[in-house]
Amino acid sequence: MCKSGKEIKLCTCVPNGINTVIHHKNSRKNRKKRRTEFTWTLEKCMGFSKTTMDGMGYMPEKMLTVDLTNEKMVADLNSKNCFDFDYEPNEGDSLRIFTPGGSYEKHLSFIYKNKQWIAGSHMPFMYEMQKINFGNVTFDGKTE
Repeated sequence: MCKSGKEIKLCTCVPNGINTVIHHKNSRKNRKKRRTEFTWTLEKCMGFSKTTMDGMGYMPEKMLTVDLTNEKMVADLNSKNCFDFDYEPNEGDSLRIFTPGGSYEKHLSFIYKNKQWIAGSHMPFMYEMQKINFGNVTFDGKTE
C-alpha cells in the first residue's frame, strides 16, 4: 500500500523579503512584500545573556500544517540531513520554523540536546543566540 507524504527540506535560498522591514503591514505598497512561504532560522546558543530584558515571547506550536508537525520534524531531523548545506549540530543549537504572512507568533521550535533534536525552545531573553543560517522550507511530494 502506498502512503503519500511530503519530504521537508530546509533550503538556504533567501526568502522573498525576509530582510525587509515593513513599517505598515496593511499599506497597499507593502502588501506584496509579505512572506508567502514557511521560513526557518538556525541559531547557536552562546550561553546566558549578559543583559536583562523584559518582554513577551511566544510559545511554540505543536503543529503548523498536516506536513509540519513536531513529531514529523523531530523524526526527519534525527534520521537525515534536512539542510541543503554542510551542518553538524552542536549542543544547544536551536531551529525555528515560522508561518508565512509575516507573523512570528506561530512557529515550531527545536533544540539539539543530548545528540538529538527535540521539540522545545530556549527561554526568551534568557540566552544569547547567534544566527547560523536561515531560509525557506520546501516540500517535495514522495510516495513511500
